Amino acid sequence: MVFKIVAGIGAFAISSIAFSAVTLSVPEEIKIVAINDQEIGTNFLRSNNKIKLNAGTNVIGVRYSGYYQHPDNSHDILKSGVVTVKTPALTDGNNYSLALINPPQDFDQAEKYKDEPIIGLYDQNKQLLVQQAGAKASKSWLSSVFSDSDTLDATQIPPQAHQPAPIYTSQTTQATLNSNVSTQTLIQSWQHATKQERQAFMTWLAEQSN
Repeated sequence: MVFKIVAGIGAFAISSIAFSAVTLSVPEEIKIVAINDQEIGTNFLRSNNKIKLNAGTNVIGVRYSGYYQHPDNSHDILKSGVVTVKTPALTDGNNYSLALINPPQDFDQAEKYKDEPIIGLYDQNKQLLVQQAGAKASKSWLSSVFSDSDTLDATQIPPQAHQPAPIYTSQTTQATLNSNVSTQTLIQSWQHATKQERQAFMTWLAEQSN
């Protein structure tokens, strides 16, 4: 039984001890404002439009931001409300990317798009994992937060009660189910282990952190 516990939980335990990270590519038209309810600055773990995230599930607050130059040399910057994207479990060492789904092609389209942008999360094989549509923000909230800053105070991020439900792909759903099954198997192995077997495993686990 000790061997089964070690074999089944070992990789999971080691990955929990060590810092694990994934790389997320973010285009210019998508601004990251918060990660896991923590406000971030524009340069937080970011280089060349890439940021580092912990492996596993993350909750990312983003907003659409589009710059449009007009023929008379005037310009407009259109910004959406915050869209909260809950990722599936991200695999350590893999690359992911955010992108606009059905992005606007001109200023008129962008004026409508900013009210309800759609953000997609893709894996390194360009497979869509989840898409999240934003909720149309109230005028009073927009006027209070749409400043020149690319960041928001945590108190300015509105609740996403009216945000549409995320759409996960079947591939993501199956991966989540497999992860849940694996976790349940590990729990059952621990529950059925004797006191001596649990002590032996904890001794082994302590050795891995040295």
